[in-house]
Amino acid sequence: MQSDVTMNPRASDESSSSDVEAEISDGDGFLTIDRSHAVAEDEASLLIRAETYQGYMKELPLPTSRGSLIPFTSWVGLGMSIKELYGQPLHYFTNVLLLRWDQARLGADSEDKSLDLIIHPCKAEATIWLVEEIHRLTSSHLQIAQLWGTDPMYHLFIDPIIPKLPET
Repeated sequence: MQSDVTMNPRASDESSSSDVEAEISDGDGFLTIDRSHAVAEDEASLLIRAETYQGYMKELPLPTSRGSLIPFTSWVGLGMSIKELYGQPLHYFTNVLLLRWDQARLGADSEDKSLDLIIHPCKAEATIWLVEEIHRLTSSHLQIAQLWGTDPMYHLFIDPIIPKLPET
């Protein structure tokens, strides 16, 4: 008797979209195993990670002095330069927003033009730091966890830069 395991990610009509079932076949029929508890554990750990992340980002002080004029061709490029210059990560939401701003330029008349010729570098940098402050101080860890749960590649928007928090 050969045993066959197949995953059935579809939710039944009476279950939530987070329910996952596995069907085990012994050749004659299927036995359904409910895996919703394992999914809930993953959601719980994601929530804890998001809460830890938001708490850490909230504690990071924003730079008080400007480094230098940063030439840039894209919002993502400016964000990368800011991270390198100040040694600070940018919030997950800020990184996603910068990418969306670059995508919004596709097809625009000024798409091929360097952004620092359109927007003064000081204004652009100040805009990023303002947006960063909003994300650090007001973002909900519940919203972050929910978005991370729907995006398997969310970790690409979390910066590996980890500066020390100031002593309090």
